[in-house]
Amino acid sequence: MRQNAATPPGPVAPHTHTVNVQPERRHDSRTETRGGVKPSFRQIPIDRALAEENRVLLPNLGGAEVSSAAAGYRMLRTRFLHRLQSNHWVSLAITSPGPAEGKSLTALNLALSMARDKSCDVFLLDLDMRNPSICRYLGAQPERELVQYLSGKGSPADALFSIGVENLTLAGSVMPTDQASELVANPRLGELMGYIRSTAPNPVILIDLPPVLVTDEALLVAPRVDATVLVVSEGRTRRDSLLRAKQLLADFSFAGVILNRASDTFGADSYYGYGYRYGDTKA
Repeated sequence: MRQNAATPPGPVAPHTHTVNVQPERRHDSRTETRGGVKPSFRQIPIDRALAEENRVLLPNLGGAEVSSAAAGYRMLRTRFLHRLQSNHWVSLAITSPGPAEGKSLTALNLALSMARDKSCDVFLLDLDMRNPSICRYLGAQPERELVQYLSGKGSPADALFSIGVENLTLAGSVMPTDQASELVANPRLGELMGYIRSTAPNPVILIDLPPVLVTDEALLVAPRVDATVLVVSEGRTRRDSLLRAKQLLADFSFAGVILNRASDTFGADSYYGYGYRYGDTKA
């Protein structure tokens, strides 16, 4: 199966439903202490036009090309949700062998597609903190950046926010940091994931990680999640790089490979220019 997610250099268009950004809602900490009641998180505005340019598949966006791209993500979503359920997994880390292979946009669009399934509460954490992209793609400015939380400021609830999409919660940063390895290794990441598991009735945690061949953060996080996913790009990812990445991740549960920019496309469209493929680890 195929998947799309190149790092967009410029404008692009989104998905099939408009995000109506409502006035910001503050997180009500009282909801956390009521058993079985899912807390609500503060909602922050996004730049919808910028998100469209960045190929973010927001809800309520029309057009045949966008619909075709969304269909590809739905197929990818179904495969991953089935694998999560059959293995009793909650968390997936998404990485790539090298940079510019589309993993961050893939993570964001997959999270949006999973949230529309409504069978789970999706949490997307941007742990590619040397080059944070999720908030940048959305034009979002969190009140408490994930880097700040991991540095010891605030509670897990403070790091989480909504963009007005039902069943989707995010945490991310705008400013990069060169202390990413130290931040992901500290206990506060585990506290955040534990908080999510304890407050969401049926959580799915997607984590955008840096390329596995570039920094050590993916290897620091992989033992703390249920499985990892590799995003590769046809025409860009070298075969030897894919093999090295697979070797580095060999000790951890592996959920599959997402192939971007595939020439032999299924469900591809002229607007996005990508196909979607899901598969295991054949190089």
